[in-house]
Amino acid sequence: MSGIQAYRRRAAETERTVDAAVAAVKAERAAEFEKAKREHAAREAARRIYTREDIVGAGFVHDGHSWRKVVRVNKTSVSVETGYSWVDRIPFAKVHGIQQPIEGTSEEQTK
Repeated sequence: MSGIQAYRRRAAETERTVDAAVAAVKAERAAEFEKAKREHAAREAARRIYTREDIVGAGFVHDGHSWRKVVRVNKTSVSVETGYSWVDRIPFAKVHGIQQPIEGTSEEQTK
């Protein structure tokens, strides 16, 4: 066997092991992704879906990222302050939690 043939044989073996390693990593990542997708679906299925009646009178809602101050409640969404006098609307299905205003605050006294 010449040196060139031996080199080609080692290169082919190396290529096969690299291809096998890449396939194993791809399969592992796909399995992790499917597991994360199932866990997320289970969390979303178990999550409470708030209605307009739940949110009316709430002081703050959680949008999945942070707590936002409620400005007003519309038919299908809640308008919240997002900072710098900006107002954003969050659909009821995307509300992850609600907090009632603290009793005795200046907001309740002005009503």
